[in-house]
Amino acid sequence: MSRRLVRKIRNISSAPAEIKIKSATSNDSFGPTSQDLNEIALFTSSSKDLKQITNVLTKRLNDHTRNWRHIIKCLTVVQFCLLAGSSEFVRWMRDNMYLIATLQEFQMGYNEDTAHHIRSKSRKITKLLKDKTLLDDKRSNFHALRSSMSRPSIDKRSSLDIHRMDLEIEEVPLSPTALDRRGQSLEIKRTFENDRELSPARHEVIKMLDDIVEE
Repeated sequence: MSRRLVRKIRNISSAPAEIKIKSATSNDSFGPTSQDLNEIALFTSSSKDLKQITNVLTKRLNDHTRNWRHIIKCLTVVQFCLLAGSSEFVRWMRDNMYLIATLQEFQMGYNEDTAHHIRSKSRKITKLLKDKTLLDDKRSNFHALRSSMSRPSIDKRSSLDIHRMDLEIEEVPLSPTALDRRGQSLEIKRTFENDRELSPARHEVIKMLDDIVEE
């Protein structure tokens, strides 16, 4: 039985918000999409849906390193919802900042590129959570951008915003461990390259968050 079929069976009795957040932070090698992020941000306005979303985030941000996609995708969701989500989500995230802060020391010996990205992203999010003025400013800028757009983005390309890395690989024999790491690094690169044509809103989100200096 395929993993996706098992997931569908498990989701039969699940609420829409729970299904959406689990899908957006799955172990699949793609996503979450811009549409996923927008829908999750809207779900955070409901206290019931917010609880389902935060339950999944809590579990997956504490996941094993073998499920590193869970962690990266959860960070992407948190990053987006801090700008576009409800004030209740922001409040919950501040109260549970440790979920992000602990990832600043994340280690994964067999895939340092991914580990570095997780550490970098968690540091920026942690700084944003600690600085109320900075976060309020980012949220205000984001909502002003949304208001100025003629129509919302419906882009379904991946928005797993892993920054492009220089992955030039020397033509030398590789050990099994190196081959496995190479495959994972190239998967990350492909995921990013599939998202080259980002929507204007997505570009602005990346710009807003990229200027945050890591602590």
